[in-house]
Amino acid sequence: MQTRLMKASSIQPPYFANTVRDYIPIAFEGLYHRTRTEVTDADKKLGLELLIEANCDLIDSGLVTLLDELARMNPSLKFEDTQVKVEDVKAKARYYIQWVGSYIANDRLPPVIEHYYTMMHQLELSGDSKPYLAFNITPEFATDLQRVLGSLADGSNDNLDEVIEMLVRALEETMKPLFITPKDLMKFNYVVDKTLNGVIALVVSIYKRMLRKTIPEIPRELYPRIAEHLNTFVVV
Repeated sequence: MQTRLMKASSIQPPYFANTVRDYIPIAFEGLYHRTRTEVTDADKKLGLELLIEANCDLIDSGLVTLLDELARMNPSLKFEDTQVKVEDVKAKARYYIQWVGSYIANDRLPPVIEHYYTMMHQLELSGDSKPYLAFNITPEFATDLQRVLGSLADGSNDNLDEVIEMLVRALEETMKPLFITPKDLMKFNYVVDKTLNGVIALVVSIYKRMLRKTIPEIPRELYPRIAEHLNTFVVV
């Protein structure tokens, strides 16, 4: 697990942090200040686009980058099916965030913009100051994750089910601030809320199946690299 190198923002450990492209927090900041008085259609469109891009950055950094690196380390590994599922999840995120836009009155968006804006932080975690999307995780989850990733790194963990379940918990911890809280802030009617709950459940289901298929295919000698990669996202 990483520890903070400097106090660059107000967020306190334990937390999850993922780098985002430079323009995203800048755009969120401008959007946040503009929408405190009025939300235009252009602001609404930009806000939804930023939600999409921030979440796609997370998927790319957390999973796509890792799969690409593992395939380079072991050319015999083929992740085509997994990568198709990852792109399917990203496509669903894009589609449903845009779909939700048609049900959102402009004046409902400021709480969601503020929520995402407060998750944007300038942090120095690896020697350079970079923009991150960061949010707190529970101390209990941080402790459990540290234990499992530690055993994965030193090769002592031979319980793949435990590893998979921990990764599923990581997804669930992520879904709360990135999808569930924004959904609740927008106070949709029953039909829309139920539809979005179904989409969230579907994404979790796809992710679980993907993990159960992919993790057992990865040679044990690559487990330390998986642990190292996942550790870069968690600050304790």
